[in-house]
Amino acid sequence: MPQLATRSTSSETMDVDPIVLRETTTTRLIFCPSWVSTSDNPLRGGFVFQRKSRSTTWENFESISLANMHMNEEYKLNLGGDEVSMLLNSLDDINKLLIEHGHSYGQRVFELKENNAGGIFVQIGQIENRQWIVDELKKLEANNFENLGTALGRARIELAIEEIESNMSNDSESFWQAFFSRNTWVLQQVFAYPVFYLNGETYLGGKNSSGRNGAGGTATDFLLKHGSTGSFAVIEIKTPMSDLIGTEYRGTDAGLENQIFSMHKELSGGIVQMENQIRIAVEEFGGPLTRDYPGLNYLNPCGVLIIGKYDGLSDEQKRSFFLFRKSLGKNLVYTYDELLEKIKLLRGVYES
Repeated sequence: MPQLATRSTSSETMDVDPIVLRETTTTRLIFCPSWVSTSDNPLRGGFVFQRKSRSTTWENFESISLANMHMNEEYKLNLGGDEVSMLLNSLDDINKLLIEHGHSYGQRVFELKENNAGGIFVQIGQIENRQWIVDELKKLEANNFENLGTALGRARIELAIEEIESNMSNDSESFWQAFFSRNTWVLQQVFAYPVFYLNGETYLGGKNSSGRNGAGGTATDFLLKHGSTGSFAVIEIKTPMSDLIGTEYRGTDAGLENQIFSMHKELSGGIVQMENQIRIAVEEFGGPLTRDYPGLNYLNPCGVLIIGKYDGLSDEQKRSFFLFRKSLGKNLVYTYDELLEKIKLLRGVYES
């Protein structure tokens, strides 16, 4: 019984989702609970046999009242041990749940959290439960709100870590664009100062006069704002599978300490692309950015490129990559490995 729904039938009564005790491809035996809130023993119900119709919906067998049975006629309903256990456990959970939450108007859905003692039900996530959730949260004390916030924050971080780790071989830019759009807080982790997320793919300028709508416009994957200066920051997204290191520039014949590598065109091209976005945004700043984001300025703009992973690079290749990155000044390059480690560090804050 992973999910349970109740439907009010009056101001005092509700029908509850049936408990399926026995089922084949064409027939099944169910128990249909109902709830009468004004009764000292509000939970009741009855057994129903059903057959599957041609339209694949379940329909009740025609029933005969026991009061109409003739002398020497009888009907037996035998339940197996597993069926009795399922029925008793489910009714106990339903009874505890409805005693705690009482009568509900309309329809309300409860999700049963597996492995929770006593049949604990979780309501969050069901739109029909919204008002109930608000009412219940009002009853929480301040420390409980803090604990709830910590749990939700930890869960969000864990989900992001799992998704990044399981997609380190995913070379779809659209996938990563969608991931960061859902988890904009991850983008904020690459900065050493507070930033505010403004928008996903954002037009910066650069259209020429060709055609009715112009052509050649430049856009960035994500736009953010420096929390102190108000300057804009652009973020360009590549994938973990993008190459970082190119060919060897100086060989081992000069000694390992002097072995250096050029950067791969995916990395150098991404840097130039990002720099060009900043250039166009500054040159045309009186246009769309000023209009759409009041208070934004270009006093100290910067860019971040998220690309590739350094896992698997040799020590000499890593050294060349770090030296190249050091030469970029205020603009940053983050690999997916590094981004993952920063999120794991944030998880450690919640653990402590």
